[in-house]
Amino acid sequence: MKTRNERGQAIIEFTLVVPLLLMLVLGVVEIGYALLDQHVVSKLSREGANLISRDTTLTDAATAMRNMMAPPVNFNNGSSKVIFSVVKKVATTGAANYNKAVLYQRYEYGSFTGTSMLNNSGGSFGGAPDFTAANSDNDASLVVTNVPTTMSLGGMLYITEIYTRHPMITPFNNFGFSLPQSLYSIAYF
Repeated sequence: MKTRNERGQAIIEFTLVVPLLLMLVLGVVEIGYALLDQHVVSKLSREGANLISRDTTLTDAATAMRNMMAPPVNFNNGSSKVIFSVVKKVATTGAANYNKAVLYQRYEYGSFTGTSMLNNSGGSFGGAPDFTAANSDNDASLVVTNVPTTMSLGGMLYITEIYTRHPMITPFNNFGFSLPQSLYSIAYF
């Protein structure tokens, strides 16, 4: 038979352990959910890069991405953005950008605030369906330096970037921990 002091001790131990156990369970659930969402974003970005590498127009690729989107990615409600980029190594002899990787095509869809990780300073692009750079052979603002340099002259690199919001499904952040509120993935073909 338990004494009164033993019952009191059990209640105190229970009240000390439950918040830690609850925090652990909520953390596992939330991190698992974030990993699942990151997997979806990575898979979509790979599919986008694959699409544009097969001579699909950038607008058709955006339409296909809208048809393939799955939670948490939603390009229609402002919570996600896709950025298609085609980088080309200029092969025109005598051009200012000869043998340099330049941003040859660019199209963005969605209203999320993320910007491309490709470090170029600008350039102007034509309209649909190709969104081709106005003067890729000579416009120095189109030069990109943070892509693989093993491209051959005239070669192309197809890049898709996706940003999306990551909604929390548990009150895990109330314990003083935080997870990223947005997810990002980039894929090269």
